[in-house]
Amino acid sequence: MTLKNKKLVLCITGSIACYKSIELYRSLKKEGASVTIILSSSASKFISPYIFKSFGEEVYADDAFEIPLAHIELAKTADAIVVAPATYNTINKIACGIADSLITLTVSALGDKPCIIVPAMNNKMYSNEILQENIKKLIQKKYYFVNPTQGELACGDFGEGKFPEIKDIVFEIESVFKNKKFKDKKILITAGATREYIDPVRFISNASSGKMGMALADEAIKLGAEVTLIACNIDIQNLYINKKIKLIKAASFNDLRESLINEFPKNDILIMAAAVSDFGVKEKSPLKIKKANGCSGNTTNIHLNLIQNDDLLKLIAKDKKQEQIIFGFAAETDNIIENAQKKFKEKSLDYIFVNDVTKNIIGSSENEGYLIKIISVNKDKKKDKEKDKDKEKENINGRDITYDDNNYIYTDKEINKNSAIIINKTKNTGETIIKINTYKNHKNNNNEGYNNNRWIEDSDNNLEIKRFERMNKAELAEALLNEL
Repeated sequence: MTLKNKKLVLCITGSIACYKSIELYRSLKKEGASVTIILSSSASKFISPYIFKSFGEEVYADDAFEIPLAHIELAKTADAIVVAPATYNTINKIACGIADSLITLTVSALGDKPCIIVPAMNNKMYSNEILQENIKKLIQKKYYFVNPTQGELACGDFGEGKFPEIKDIVFEIESVFKNKKFKDKKILITAGATREYIDPVRFISNASSGKMGMALADEAIKLGAEVTLIACNIDIQNLYINKKIKLIKAASFNDLRESLINEFPKNDILIMAAAVSDFGVKEKSPLKIKKANGCSGNTTNIHLNLIQNDDLLKLIAKDKKQEQIIFGFAAETDNIIENAQKKFKEKSLDYIFVNDVTKNIIGSSENEGYLIKIISVNKDKKKDKEKDKDKEKENINGRDITYDDNNYIYTDKEINKNSAIIINKTKNTGETIIKINTYKNHKNNNNEGYNNNRWIEDSDNNLEIKRFERMNKAELAEALLNEL
């Protein structure tokens, strides 16, 4: 939860949409934020301050003289200010540096902390040239805006000026606290499940909901990326997709393949979270297949001729540029790590996340599994002067790895020397398993060199395998993207 323990000041100004700020307040609280309210005198004519006081919140009237220096204290303690709704008058005052109320005074004293402004007004007022110039001016000065939507306005007019969806506002507030690690990066994400039709009404598919891929798309936007989402048969109406995401719909394997071929060259990163049909129907019936003779009691067996579809990741990887990254997903029921590693190698992936689908994660809002990625080894080994001269240490991703006299790898943690696995515990993701393919071969009893690592053959590369305990898919998306 990005907003957990964040201190927000919610400034409510006199738009007729200010009643929606109550729902915004409740959503911010659900996300774990601490919220202080400043209610303008105009807004208090639409909604009562006692609404927020009944929730136990401190509510400030928009009076610059009621509490001396209140604006300084509020600005000091706040992590961010949210002005929602923001009127024509308030936005223009902030842009011109006018500070004649507690709201504008607090904004002026905020310093370099984020201020998120949510305009809501008549469409003609919103399109006014003076306002638009001031919005551009504020954006250049690192203020954040959540654009209003189009729709029927309170006055009966239709146009842009409607208070945005609460989810969009919360999304933008969360985004300002994110490190924009993917700024100027383009990420292509697939989600959902392809369908291979048998006839016009029946198809072969799986139960993937697309929630994981959509969570990854939303998180990538928050991290500053330009995101394209190829959605395969996802129920878009009931799942949140941020409006900044470029959406491409694909139904079948062939649809997805065509979209990938067209889009992958334009992107820096491909995250293949969609569940792709391994088999297609050789001959789709143009008409619905009916029971024999139309009688329910006189049925015959139906035989389907299936053909194996191409391996999309392997196909795409052939045209991968050196600087591009491919992140795959795998669903397994047995030999989880071994099967994932095989796919990792065969498909030339940079990352793969594998989960055990016997644990009821398909269609769920939660997920768990293992992330496998390549890590680099620093081959400049340093002698440890305090240890035996035959023992050497090196640092891999910040971890001290020691070779003993028998060339086994060990740490002070639990270790299985037969497979050279180091097991550590991490604070955020639970158990971390690191599988290391060393450039220093183990030796057998005949003193003949051999590689004890079953995972990859390239001795210049090493695999790190992390286990992620069961968690919300949005939280997992954040954790996985932080690994890139």
